[in-house]
Amino acid sequence: MKAPSSRAGYRSPLRERQKEQTRDLILETVAGILAKADLGAVSVAEVARVAGVTKRTVFRHFSTREELLKAFWTWQLQRSGGQHVIAPRNVEALLETIRRLFDSLDRDEGVIRAVLSAPEGREMRKATNQARFRIMDGFLAPLVPGLADRERADMAAGIVSVCSVLSWLFMRDNCGFDGKRAGEAASLAVALMIEGGQRRSARKLVKERKAGRPSRSADTVSPRNAG
Repeated sequence: MKAPSSRAGYRSPLRERQKEQTRDLILETVAGILAKADLGAVSVAEVARVAGVTKRTVFRHFSTREELLKAFWTWQLQRSGGQHVIAPRNVEALLETIRRLFDSLDRDEGVIRAVLSAPEGREMRKATNQARFRIMDGFLAPLVPGLADRERADMAAGIVSVCSVLSWLFMRDNCGFDGKRAGEAASLAVALMIEGGQRRSARKLVKERKAGRPSRSADTVSPRNAG
């Protein structure tokens, strides 16, 4: 019997790098198309043509156009620092990243507007937004232990809405804010929401202790020291 090859399961670092570089090239090509046209212009054939690769290469990385678009939106957020808004380390990191994210969105204004204006853009963003909501809800749990699950979920929904690209667009178009000013406004709003939620949580915990019910937490966490 032939001995198993010592290279079974081996993954070439060079090949992996090339694969990642090709994937990035494809996603950068999508961004380039959206900077000049709307989402309808993004077809697998057009992406392959502009990127200088074959359609088969695009499909090797993304099995459908829908998968390509969803991957592009995640990549776009990561490039802008949005992954830290999705999964913040602590409150200070969250507020700082909101400021940086909104400021960076100005650089990609054409791309963002193309995605937001297209009906299918909503589906592109849906999975990411749902993940942001779930993670924010979990992030808030130790900060506001006195709040009921529904109250905390409402708070998470409000925060995710405030630090979204739709909020950036609203302030750009209706308040005359650039990305930097919009980021400052959004981070302030989120800080005030968290501080207000913590005060409400503390009052409810005190009320529970006075009523003789077991406390859900010994204390609350200051937003300045969280994490």
